[in-house]
Formats: sequence, C-alpha cells, structure tokens
Amino acid sequence: MHTDTPAAPARRTHPIAGVLAGLVGGCAYLLAQLAFAATVLGGTGWEPLERISAMLLGEQFLPVTGDVNLTIAGFALLIHFAFSMVFGRIVDVVVRGGALPFALGAGVLLGLALYGLDYWLVAPLAFPWFDGARGVTTVLDHAAFGAITAAAYVALRSRWQVEAPDTPALQGR
Repeated sequence: MHTDTPAAPARRTHPIAGVLAGLVGGCAYLLAQLAFAATVLGGTGWEPLERISAMLLGEQFLPVTGDVNLTIAGFALLIHFAFSMVFGRIVDVVVRGGALPFALGAGVLLGLALYGLDYWLVAPLAFPWFDGARGVTTVLDHAAFGAITAAAYVALRSRWQVEAPDTPALQGR
C-alpha cells in the first residue's frame, strides 16, 4: 500500500474548520444555556458558568449563587471553549466530506452522545453538581450544539476547498 498518496479532497479532515466550528457551536450552546437559566429557571443566567468553573476551581465555588466574577467567568469560558474545540475536531473527523444532511444528522447524534457521556457518566463520577442540569432543555441544547457545529464545519470546509484546495494548513488527513 502506498502511503504517500494524498487523500481525496472530499475525505480529508480540516482541523482549523473543525476547531472554529466547535467554537461556533459552543457559543450557541452557551448562549442557550445562559438564556434558559435566566428566563425559565428565574436565575441570573450565570449559573451554568459557575457549574463549569467549579470543574477546575473546586466545589468551594458552589452552591450556584448566580454571582459571577471575572475569575469564575474566565475559567468557565476557558473550560467550555476548550471542550467545544475538541468536539469540533471530532465532528471534523466523523463528517469529513459528508454533505450537509449527513453532517447535520451526525452532529445531532454526536451532540446527544456527548450529553449522555457528560451528564450520565462523567458528572455523576466527578462533578455531581451537574446532576441538577439534566433535562430536556440540556438534551435539546446538546443536539443543537452538534447540528450547529456540523453545519458550521461544512460551511467552513466548503469555503476553504473552493478558495484554497491545495493549502496544507487548511486540509489535514
């Protein structure tokens, strides 16, 4: 088997597109969670950031009060967007050259799988303060996160294939 042969353009991954798509999806997810906390739950809207920041800062930042300072917000955004970029790369690897309908379906399934992993495996073992965030809204937000990340990935990938089909920095294997 000859390993020097470049992969077909449609089957290559696009790492930068995956990372950026993860950031787009991560923004949408976080905005949805903050809006839900503020409107439906009647909180200040900052409660999700407190739960996220406690992953690194520790349980002393709990219970969730709705009072956010720059330290809490900074750590929460760092953690959330780091995970969002990793998720974007996973979408990149799974979707690759897939068309938008395939990408959307795969994105929704990946988002739902992420919900299951986050809220039913990791949280109970390491971050039990997320247990209260389980529910239909969080499930739907994860499905939307996956779909938005996948759609952003397809759009970015398509744009870069047209503008710079031979640019190695934009196309991985």
